[in-house]
Amino acid sequence: MSVPLDNLYHWIESLLPAPAMMYLFYPHGSKKISDFTQMKVYNFCQAVPGIIVHDQEPLNWELYDNPKEYIASWKKLFTGIIDNDYQKITFKYCANFNLKSSVLLPLRMFDKAILVHSEKNSTNLIKYQNNDFICVHYWAHAVIAKDWYRFAEHDERLQTITNKKNKFLIYCRDWSNSREYRLKFLEMLIEHNLNNVSQISIMHTNSEGTHFLQHQFKTDDFQLIIPELIEQIPSNLFSSTASANYEPTDFTNSEISIVLETVFDNSAIHLTEKTLRPIACGHPFILAAGPGALEYIKSYGFKTFTPWIDESYDKETNSFKRLEKIIKSMKQIQNLQGQELENFSRELKRIAVFNKNHFFSNEFFYQVRDELKNNLDSAYKQVKQTQGKHYLELLRLLKIKGLAHHVHFRREKTQLLRQLRQSYPRDQSNPAADPSV
Repeated sequence: MSVPLDNLYHWIESLLPAPAMMYLFYPHGSKKISDFTQMKVYNFCQAVPGIIVHDQEPLNWELYDNPKEYIASWKKLFTGIIDNDYQKITFKYCANFNLKSSVLLPLRMFDKAILVHSEKNSTNLIKYQNNDFICVHYWAHAVIAKDWYRFAEHDERLQTITNKKNKFLIYCRDWSNSREYRLKFLEMLIEHNLNNVSQISIMHTNSEGTHFLQHQFKTDDFQLIIPELIEQIPSNLFSSTASANYEPTDFTNSEISIVLETVFDNSAIHLTEKTLRPIACGHPFILAAGPGALEYIKSYGFKTFTPWIDESYDKETNSFKRLEKIIKSMKQIQNLQGQELENFSRELKRIAVFNKNHFFSNEFFYQVRDELKNNLDSAYKQVKQTQGKHYLELLRLLKIKGLAHHVHFRREKTQLLRQLRQSYPRDQSNPAADPSV
């Protein structure tokens, strides 16, 4: 996404309890290892922690478990600057630690890295936790959305009273990768004639250049029975930056937003600005996301729409059945009439107004900020206790080739040797026990 986010990361830096070197993907939203870099030029020595900020996209351990890509990226960056043998040994060793590889490259003193992320209940998160990453959670898109949608707090156009043309508002742009479930949702929508009461459009050809008729589904449950049905949905060409905007008439002309999140078909909860846009605009919503997403929202002080909307879908762990339950809830809403419909609309509006006020409140912002700050403080204390093993192992490998003279910061190394020798028994498996290192 090309929307500037630099201020977000400078704000995170301001919350750090002490200096650190921050790493992120630039341009923001990239997933390429070659775009993973330091946030800025640092003048620190190696004796500061490395902090990886991976809050924009869902975590993906396998995508970054590729030593060859790290080495290829580093060769382009460092060729001709230092001795090739030194490069070969250093690159080969440092490239084996997933996203921590780039953090270790400048001979970082700390064995663990801090990973700032924005998801819960994730198998990928567990992999990072089990591989020497100290994980720091915060709801990143809450901070982003408060910036992007700040004018919605005072936008009088959102207060316009109209005869709503549509029952449901459904933003459904891309359907590549983890979002292929959206195609199945649209097919189910058409099968139940809900598309006739919805404002909706979709990219017929996704961001990777694949038309939906040629798409090879990764999940069998999402295979389309009658793919041609999707052709009934108008095609759109909105760019990814459209996520940073809101269109008032979309909300004033519809009753309820159906939020189709990026992450749906697994246990992970990774909520983006898609969830927060209807909240900022005072709009009721049904949320297609990982199971437990509504409970996640409520933990930040928001209200959901039980009993007026059947929200049992949020507890359904089977992805296809969760889609079926969402469609069922939509059908129940479509069938409301008379006084029942009037009461329903009034109560949903009351909750939506509460959520909007809470979204723009200091209370909500401080909760998100304090969560991040407290988790960073805790992570910083933990990472300080894990230093020296990678550094000393690399020194040992360089010494074998007679290249240890390339390594600076000897004072820090000497201090680490003292600390590690006091902490570990002297044996051949521990490089700190080797007095010749």
